[in-house]
Amino acid sequence: MPIFKNLPVRLKGGVPTLDNALILRRMSLNISPHHHHHNPFDNDRDGDHGNHWSPGGSLLDGDAPRDRNPFEDEEDENEANEGKRGGGGGGGGSRKGSFKFTSPLKSLGKLGKNLRVSVRSKGSATPSPQGSLQGTPSPAEKKKRGRRSSEGSLLRFAGKYRDSFSSRKESLTNGELNCSESECDSSSRRVSFMKMVGLGKLKRESMADHASQGPDEQPVQEEVVEEVKPREPLSVLEILQLVKKRDLLLADTHILELEQECNEATISDRVAGTTPEEVTSPSNKDGSRRKAKDVELLYEELQKELWAVVRESLRSPTAGPNLGLVVQVLQQEEEADRDWALKDGAGPGGPRPRRLKQRWKEAVEECANSSLPQKAEFMAGELDRYLDRLRARVVDDLGAAKRNVVSIYPEEYQPFQIYVQSYHQAVARRLEAITSNKLEITDIYSLLDWLHNIYNRDVLGTVCITSPFSHSQLAPLLPSETVDRLELDCLNSVRAKVTTELSQVLDEEEKRWMETLHIEEYQITLAKTVIQRLQIDLERSASINRSLGSRVAQCSLNGLADFLYSFQRKAEIFHEGMQNGMFGDNEDGYMSKTIALVNCCPPFRGFVQRCAQCDPAVSEDSLRRANRALDHIVNQGVRVLSDHLYQHIRLFFDKLVKRKWLTNAEPYEQIEALIKDHFKKYHRMDSPPYQLLVAEVHRRVVMEYLRSVMRGRIICTSQKMRKRMAGRLRDEGRQIKVLFKDLESPSSWLDSALSHISEIIQLEDIPSIQMEVGVLVREFPDVRKKHVSAILNIRGMTQQVERQEILNIVKDIENSDGGSSSRLSRDRALFSEVPVTSEVHCLNVGLSRIALTASSCFSALRPRRKARTPIQENPDDVL
Repeated sequence: MPIFKNLPVRLKGGVPTLDNALILRRMSLNISPHHHHHNPFDNDRDGDHGNHWSPGGSLLDGDAPRDRNPFEDEEDENEANEGKRGGGGGGGGSRKGSFKFTSPLKSLGKLGKNLRVSVRSKGSATPSPQGSLQGTPSPAEKKKRGRRSSEGSLLRFAGKYRDSFSSRKESLTNGELNCSESECDSSSRRVSFMKMVGLGKLKRESMADHASQGPDEQPVQEEVVEEVKPREPLSVLEILQLVKKRDLLLADTHILELEQECNEATISDRVAGTTPEEVTSPSNKDGSRRKAKDVELLYEELQKELWAVVRESLRSPTAGPNLGLVVQVLQQEEEADRDWALKDGAGPGGPRPRRLKQRWKEAVEECANSSLPQKAEFMAGELDRYLDRLRARVVDDLGAAKRNVVSIYPEEYQPFQIYVQSYHQAVARRLEAITSNKLEITDIYSLLDWLHNIYNRDVLGTVCITSPFSHSQLAPLLPSETVDRLELDCLNSVRAKVTTELSQVLDEEEKRWMETLHIEEYQITLAKTVIQRLQIDLERSASINRSLGSRVAQCSLNGLADFLYSFQRKAEIFHEGMQNGMFGDNEDGYMSKTIALVNCCPPFRGFVQRCAQCDPAVSEDSLRRANRALDHIVNQGVRVLSDHLYQHIRLFFDKLVKRKWLTNAEPYEQIEALIKDHFKKYHRMDSPPYQLLVAEVHRRVVMEYLRSVMRGRIICTSQKMRKRMAGRLRDEGRQIKVLFKDLESPSSWLDSALSHISEIIQLEDIPSIQMEVGVLVREFPDVRKKHVSAILNIRGMTQQVERQEILNIVKDIENSDGGSSSRLSRDRALFSEVPVTSEVHCLNVGLSRIALTASSCFSALRPRRKARTPIQENPDDVL
């Protein structure tokens, strides 16, 4: 019955507490790992009665119990009394007529003895969950069958282990020991009796059973008692069950024991009495190989479970207890490797060192590699989405590692650094696989941006906030050669875009100019289209890093300079065709297209300047070529528009500064009206070209007005006439100033020319005239003596001394300036483009005045006649 097998060992000896008293004492259930469990039926061989129960023992420990069983005390007392009677009756005989009391426990003890004998004879081959029923096997038996049954080999466990283990489990569960029916009946009666009297435990043998054994058996029993029976180790399949149940530390402990057993068996066969023939026999070799193979297979299964726990720790809310077992197994294996290295004769080629810590790092790398999205999960042109998923997964997994994993491992393992490096390497493998194929330009920009910015900022930067790690131990995600190749692909894409795509755009735009001349449009999409296409590359490259942005900008600028020169040539061809009448006579369409072409230049110029800022030293030549082309287009457009305006107002300038002009303001009013009408369209031009246009028109209007003055078609003969002419010049000069101020002209410096001339004509005293001439010459350095002389002629100044004093002022200023007026730029030149046509009239004026004086004298000497109506002199006939 299983209840007898599971009973703990009871040591012999001791005397009852009270004579012939039935006392139920407390039974201690204290369990101590230092006590050994023995088969309760092995005590019939024990002969040492001097080992008494200690007060701290336990019935379940197999050690001395704290109190004796009262039924055992009564049985021992009966046996002692019976021995006394037998001794008094002649060495074992009974007295006649005496009353012989037989204790019921005596019969119960004999019944137990018979049961044990039967169990030994019939059930000796039955396996026991706690060990062998026959005690500790001899060394010869251990060597013959091994510490573990061959049924436990992983190489042959397919059917045999399952049958033996299930039958054994059923036997242990039902408590069967393969006893005969009579023995089972006796056992059941004994259990019933023990339940009746309230006994929870039963002693192995009574004192009378030991006394009935022969004296020759006592020495053998003493040797068995002194020998400590070792625990039978688990079989291979039992260890495998521990692994599957993830009792990892205990499983690893048993595997280490099995490995040590294999090593000791090999050493003992080699060193002990085993002959070389026995060692090299096929049976010994197969047994050793099978055991070594069992160890390796168990380690494989153990590592599978270890790394499965490592993988699951990142997907669970908490790490759980299994990860702690993994750490303990790693530490235990590392210690085993160190012990192996310290042993004599340890060399390479064996299973040690196993380096489970290094394999743990490899398992973390494999976990990281399997966790990240695969390369095939993105389509062409959508690499940015794949990289975003990659970023999110890395951040989430490293965050889970920080929460669940880092605190479980010892600090010397550097767990977070290992996880960061593993995911870093996994990302590097993904990027390397991506770059092995041809990529679109958008995917190249996305990859470079993720490589240079997003990974460092949003992945490593985010992870470093929660748990710092060493960046120096992280290798570059991609080799420098691969990065250079990707950047070169970007530059080639920009070059191809400028040379092919933009050229096609310009050709299509030129055709559209000719086809839409009948439509007044002042804006075209050429600049917008070109800039948008180049802007994408410039912005993406600049956002990646400064170096790539500078190289792409330089490439864009070089291509754009060539493109703008082509644009200039096509604009020239367009203007030549319009001026020659090749495309018909459509002034409004032509003027609108001219403004539209000019309006393309400001966006182009701004984009060119932006490209040049990335590397001014390298971009100087391309910047100069691009600006030259743009300036040519703008200047040509401004010249076309200003010439078109002048053609309409030129006739009215011929009517200025004549005698009729003194009383008639219509010529100037016509000029102003035409300017305002044209600028209703010219206002559609964008700045700054519009500023150039209005400044050019302003300069040309003032210059044409001065030409009319310098012709000298009016000579003032009286102070009243000088005053009228000066007032007229002053008024129209003021109107010109207001006009171009409304048109937002930047050339306000032109407005003072007419006011200074009007003052020179009106003033009477020579010093004031000299002062005004000095102011005029200083404000307009290109004024010459011929211009001042022409103004003095209009004033009617005939005195040569006075004229010379005034002209000397001009000479003195020219000498003091050192000829700076010759270096004036065109935008500050005014009088240099105004010719003088009245210098030769000085002598004629003097002669005409003498003739007028003589004529008046002769008329006074004539006789008086009837008065006539005076005939007005034609002012145009003065000269």
